[in-house]
Amino acid sequence: MVTFYTMFLEKPIGRYHLQVCSNLSCTLAGANDILNYLIDKLKIKPGETTADGRFTLTTVECLGACEHAPCMMVNYDYYGQLTPAKIDEILDGLE
Repeated sequence: MVTFYTMFLEKPIGRYHLQVCSNLSCTLAGANDILNYLIDKLKIKPGETTADGRFTLTTVECLGACEHAPCMMVNYDYYGQLTPAKIDEILDGLE
């Protein structure tokens, strides 16, 4: 059951948990580009944490925010209509 539900974690995660939606609406709106941008920017793959322990990147099946696609959650906050520039702004605004 732990591996089925994305809210259950098997190991410690970074200070900021970046969850990128991979459902159909987000995928059609460019979620793969957003995910690839985060992979390149953070130098980690989904399921990994940055060496400094700041960010963990994962994909999730649906965040229930299809009207804001593509979207992601950072910890408990939703961010939608993502672009690389918006991602930079979000990440730069984190402590």
